[in-house]
Formats: sequence, structure tokens, C-alpha cells
Amino acid sequence: MTMKDAKLNFVVETATELFIKNSISGVTVKDIAKECGLGEATVYRYFSGKNELIIACALKLQQKVEKIFASGEDEFSSGFEKISRFFHTYRDIFIKKPEMYRFLSEFDAHLIGENENLDEYADNMDRFKDFFMAAYLEGLKDNTVREIDDIETFYYSATHSVLSLCKKLSAQGSILRQDTLTDKAKEISVLTDTLLYYLKK
Repeated sequence: MTMKDAKLNFVVETATELFIKNSISGVTVKDIAKECGLGEATVYRYFSGKNELIIACALKLQQKVEKIFASGEDEFSSGFEKISRFFHTYRDIFIKKPEMYRFLSEFDAHLIGENENLDEYADNMDRFKDFFMAAYLEGLKDNTVREIDDIETFYYSATHSVLSLCKKLSAQGSILRQDTLTDKAKEISVLTDTLLYYLKK
């Protein structure tokens, strides 16, 4: 790693921590530069603006989450068990690092309608689909999951639902009394268990 790469990585790590601790809208490039002990102009040498830096932070978090999803795959013998772990990982991250979902929620809200290049971020999202599809095909072979006509639509519907719930529960406080009636992690488990029940043969 070159000195430039190390400095760039330091800026991204610092910015990520600030965005997570505060909020995307509540942190400026000036704040990030000050926290890094750099001049604002130095940060702009690496990033054209705040949005580009936000995307770099999202990519960094994405890589960390991917490692969580990829770890321990060999511990599960059947395709269905691997899919179960895939969905339960959403809940596990919510329990251990809910701030990641809060960042994602703010990331979506901040960049919607912006003309930013999100191709690399979108390409990386496909890796999660690859994890799921490999486990699903294995499940078809070992007869632990049922065949679904349009598995791609199932995948997107399922992951969008789980991810949306995780983001909602991590980003919003309790407004109504109904918001305090259930354990949030259990809410995620109910949804994932419903999806798994549908998949299991």
C-alpha cells in the first residue's frame, strides 16, 4: 500500500466513523478534514466532493459486511442451512452493528435523485446475490429447498424486505406505543423465518 493509498484509506475510515456517529447530513468535508488532521484542500485532492466520499464510505462498509456474509460458510452442510445463515446474518448485523443500517438508510435518502456513479457499489451488491444463488443451487441438488419459478424475483423481494425492515428499525426511534411492543431483532427473525419456511422443501 502506497502512502497515498494509506492516507486515502484513513480519510475514508475517519469519514465513515463520523457519518455513523453523527449523520451524513450533519458532517461536512471540513469536519472530516479536521478530524483527520488535514487541510480541507487535501481531502478534495482525493475526492471531488462530499458525495464521492460518501460513496467511498459505503463501499468500505459493503466490503466489511461481505466478509461477515462470506465467513463460516463451510460450517453448514446443506443448501438450506447456508440460505438460513444468509438471512440470519441480516439480523446478526442488526444486533451487533445497527449503525450500519442507519448509515445505509441515510445513504439512500442522501443520494436519491443525485446524478452519481454508483456502478461499483451496484456491482458489489451482486456478490450477495451470488452467495444466495450458490446456496440455492446447492439446496436444489441436496433436495433441501423447493424449486421456485422465478428465483431472481424471490431473491430481490426477500432481500429488499429484510433490508428495508433492518434500516427502518435502526433509523427510527419509537414514535407510537406500538413501536415498543416487540423486540426489534425478533421482528427481523419473524420475517426471515417466514421467507425460509417458504423456501424449505
